[in-house]
Amino acid sequence: MDSIRIKNLRCLTDTGDIAIKPLTILVGANSTGKSTFLRVFPLLRQSVETKTSSPILWFAGNDSYVDFGSIKQAIRTSEESVCFRYKFEPVNGIPLLIFKKNPLSGYCIDDIIPLVIDGKLNVEIELIPDKANESQTKVSKLTINFNENNAVLIFDTNGKVIGFDINEHSFLNQLGKLAIKQVNRTAFIPIISDNTKNFQRNYIENLIKLLAYLYHPKTSLYVIQDILLEAINTKPKDFINKLKSIKNTPKVWQKNISKLTDSNEDTKLIRDISFACIIPSLLRFADEDISRFAKNVQYISPSRSVADRFHRTRDISVAEIDHNGENLPMYLYSLSSEQKQELNGWLKKYFNIELFIKNEGNHLEIMVTEQGKSSANNIADIGFGYSEILPVIVMLWSWVNKPVECPSIIAIEQPELHLHPQLQAKLADVLVQITKVRKEFFAKSRNIPLMIETHGEAIIDRIGQLIEDGEIDRDDIQVLLFEPDNDGIKVRVSQYDENGCLINWPYGFFTPNLD
Repeated sequence: MDSIRIKNLRCLTDTGDIAIKPLTILVGANSTGKSTFLRVFPLLRQSVETKTSSPILWFAGNDSYVDFGSIKQAIRTSEESVCFRYKFEPVNGIPLLIFKKNPLSGYCIDDIIPLVIDGKLNVEIELIPDKANESQTKVSKLTINFNENNAVLIFDTNGKVIGFDINEHSFLNQLGKLAIKQVNRTAFIPIISDNTKNFQRNYIENLIKLLAYLYHPKTSLYVIQDILLEAINTKPKDFINKLKSIKNTPKVWQKNISKLTDSNEDTKLIRDISFACIIPSLLRFADEDISRFAKNVQYISPSRSVADRFHRTRDISVAEIDHNGENLPMYLYSLSSEQKQELNGWLKKYFNIELFIKNEGNHLEIMVTEQGKSSANNIADIGFGYSEILPVIVMLWSWVNKPVECPSIIAIEQPELHLHPQLQAKLADVLVQITKVRKEFFAKSRNIPLMIETHGEAIIDRIGQLIEDGEIDRDDIQVLLFEPDNDGIKVRVSQYDENGCLINWPYGFFTPNLD
C-alpha cells in the first residue's frame, strides 16, 4: 500500500491521498483529527485480527487497539458514509487469477497463469450503517481505477451488486443470468463471486460472449481471453494499435479488428470488457495486500502503563510490545543476555540510561541507571518521562535489530509525553537514524515507515537540523498539518527544504495566540 485517503471519518472531511513515507510527522492543535488519522492503521489491524462480518471492526472489546465506537459514531456529522481509498504501485506487478485450457477437464479456474500486469491501482470503498442495524457496517460502493480505466460497483443492503459500470458503460444487465454478489469472507475489500466454483470461468465467458460478433463461433473463448489480457496493460489511446499488433490471432478476429479506430464504439467495448475481466483479480490482490499490511501494523498508544513499581510475572506474549506497553517488563525479561547488552548499549548512546529487570519471584521490577549515577532506581522513582518513553524506544530498538521481519508501519501517538525538550531532540535523532539505517539496508519495499503524532516542537526543529547536516534525505520525510477549515479539517502536506526549513508552513504555528 503506497498511500491512503480518508473521507468523512469523524472530523476529517477529506485528507487527500497521503503517501506512506519513511517518516511522517503529524501535527496540529487539539481535536483536529491527528489521532483519528493515525489510529486508522491500528484500526485496520484489529479488523483483520478478529473474525467479523463487517469490513471494519470499529471496536473490538477488551482486545481493541482503538475504539471508534460504531460506524454510526465514526461517520462525520451530516454525512452518510465513510470512505477509505488505497493506492498501490506493486514493485512485482499484480498476478491475474484467470481460467485456462486444461486437456482433461476443459477449463481449470484454480490455476494462476504466469501473467503479471503492471500499473497503478486505486481502490476506494464506501461504508454505510446497515439500515436494519446501525451498528453493522455495509459496503455501499466500490470504485476501482487501474491504468486510466475506471469501474464502479454499487451494492444493496444484502451485498448484491446492483450497479456495475466500466468506464461509464453498464454491464450489469449484459452478464446473462450471472448473479454477482459480495462475499463477506474478506476483511476489507469485497471479493465478487456468485458462490459457485465456476464463477471465474462463467464471469469471463459471459463478458467475452458480448464480443461474439467479432470472432468465429468455434473460436475457443480462452483464446479471446488471452488476447484481451495481453492488451490490458495498454493505455486507452494505444489500445486499438495494441490489439492489431497481437500475432497469431484468429483470422475472423483479425479481419474485424483491422476495421476499428480509436474512437469506435466497438473499440471502447473491447477495452471495457478486457478491464472487466481482471476486476476479480484486482480486488483479490487489493484485499490480500491490505490484509498483509494490516497484520504487521505496530502501534503505541498515548496511554502507556509501565510506571508501576512492581509488575506480576505472567505467561503472556512477548513477541512484540503491547500498544500500551503492558507487557514491557516480560518482554525485557525474555531477552537473552546478548540482547540485553545490545539494548543497553543503544539506550546509553541515545538516552544516557541503562536498565535491567530485577526478578523478585512473583513480580518484576524495571530498574534504571542514569548516566553519572552509580546506583539503579526503580522506574517509579525517576519520573514519568522515562516510563512514558521506554515502550516507544524499546519497540524501535526491537525492529532495528530484526533484519528479516518488518512491520508495515510503526504508528506512535505522542512519544514526547513528559519529556524534556533535550530528550525530545534525542528521540528525533533515533527516528532519523532508524529511517536512514532501514533505507540503506532494505529496498523501498522493505522500508519501515514511521508515523509519529506529536506536539513536540523540539522534534520538528531537530529533524530540520539533521536534514541540514545531511543526516537524512528531506524527500524521506513529510509533515502533515491538520488544521480547521470552513468544511471541517483539512490536511496540509509540508516538507523540509535542503536547509531544514519547513515549506508550506504557517507562520507562528507554535506561537500561542492569546487574543
